[in-house]
Amino acid sequence: MSRILISLVMLLAVFPFTGCTDDSIPRAKLGNAGSTDGPYGIKEMVVSDTSGGFSDFAYGFVSSYPGAYATISGLGIPTHVKGYWSKHPESTTDSPIYYRIDSAINSKLATEKMKALENAYKNFEPSGASVQVVVDKAHLKIFYTFSCFSSSDDCSKKEGSDPNGWIVRSPKDITDVVVLFSGDGETSLKPFPTSPYDNRIIRAVNVGETVVSEATLQDVDLVSHEVNDQIVLPTSFSVNWRKKLNPDAEYSKWQFDNYQLTGDFSALDMMEESIQAYRNAMNGYIKTSTFDIFAEDENLVITYSADCLTDTPGQRCNVAEDPKKRWRYFDELGRHAVVLFEGKGTLIAHSNQ
Repeated sequence: MSRILISLVMLLAVFPFTGCTDDSIPRAKLGNAGSTDGPYGIKEMVVSDTSGGFSDFAYGFVSSYPGAYATISGLGIPTHVKGYWSKHPESTTDSPIYYRIDSAINSKLATEKMKALENAYKNFEPSGASVQVVVDKAHLKIFYTFSCFSSSDDCSKKEGSDPNGWIVRSPKDITDVVVLFSGDGETSLKPFPTSPYDNRIIRAVNVGETVVSEATLQDVDLVSHEVNDQIVLPTSFSVNWRKKLNPDAEYSKWQFDNYQLTGDFSALDMMEESIQAYRNAMNGYIKTSTFDIFAEDENLVITYSADCLTDTPGQRCNVAEDPKKRWRYFDELGRHAVVLFEGKGTLIAHSNQ
């Protein structure tokens, strides 16, 4: 390799490509998250910029514009937004509606809009830029503003400063904003799997002297996951477990029966339907949910269950009985669970410690 080429490679390593940036545009130090049609819960809302930085606008419960606010690390020209939010029902008997978005932002156009707003004012000195995320059902907008208020500031514009009409009034007509992003997300009547509203974790549960030593579940996207990983919906499994035969013996004399079982889950649509029916049968708010793997002797069981809370502190949820018998109470878990698989493993070895 020539010295010139080596020098070029070293230079690129020191100065990596991070996309288009413009340091002349004020970075936003304040973030807002709000709504224009009532109460929402925002559990994740990450906006990334062209420098590789990002800010999370997941400020929880919001019900108006501009909504909740917080200081942010300094967000530059946005390039991507990904988030999850839910619409709080007006009636306690109604279910929430869930939304998500994962979309690129036209950073070149955003740059032009941010510059237009910065250079538009005659006498007002732009400073303290803010980024505002605003939801309205599945629709999401991202505003950029310097919060020039006519009641206290001279917000008059230079003639011809906004030929494209990018500068608009905020939803409450209190300041000027430019819309950096406007788009629709997806809508669902049930939580999106592996979203902050439905984290599904693989868990191994030891029962007595039987311990799950290794477990792998393959997801619907054909990616394999192990214990403590998140997963959407398992399609197949491979599990190894061992039963201690003489627990009262000294450590050095312990003996084990080792079992193994691999297989496929059938009727995935029905499995997801059972999971959603189970969730809807709970009388509380789901915190976490798990695909539990446990064994007793040669018998292997794989279930889905959830942990939830009620409005009464310390009171656990109840699960309504299922006429189709898709779930039952397991002492091993201490709660009801959907039965996804039950079967006998193969004894593959008898071993010592």
